[in-house]
Amino acid sequence: MSLSRQQYTLLGIFALFFGPVLLVMLMRSSWWQYQPSGLKNNGYLVQPPVHLSIEKTDGIDGKWLILYVLDDPCEQECIDNVTNLRQIHRATGRNGEHLAIALLGNTELEPELQSRLKTIYPEFNFVVDSSHAASNMLESINAGITTDPGNIRTYVLDPMLNVILAYRSSANPTDIHKDLKRLLKWSDQAGK
Repeated sequence: MSLSRQQYTLLGIFALFFGPVLLVMLMRSSWWQYQPSGLKNNGYLVQPPVHLSIEKTDGIDGKWLILYVLDDPCEQECIDNVTNLRQIHRATGRNGEHLAIALLGNTELEPELQSRLKTIYPEFNFVVDSSHAASNMLESINAGITTDPGNIRTYVLDPMLNVILAYRSSANPTDIHKDLKRLLKWSDQAGK
């Protein structure tokens, strides 16, 4: 017994409409267990993300944030790291409007240092952690990540100020940029 042309057409229409439904059911079942082979991020993933209580200013409110903890005093290595952050922000291109850079200090910055940093990049936002609450939270995050917590100085925060990635002070700026590019791309697509 062979099928007629009309029966083939009917089977094709059935497969067209019910095939995707069956595929989704298969993927959601226990038979289909996809696990990625590894993470693609270059920084340390903070699991679960930790909310950081810092003052929201106009420059950082509602944006992804690169937070850099300034050394006290901020000498040449600190200045070099801050300059790298400027380059990362510029390299984000059109997504730069969704990203801000904040420099965190435990005290109000000296006017001379603040002027020097603003000369490097006028887009920097300065956050003062006089109560040390943010610094203490970051130290506890660092302790959970690595045995040398003092070496982590750069963090990526989502728009709700949750710390999601952390980087050593010696991190390659290109690695930070790659992670940010991926985050900004996916958050932009999620917002559409």
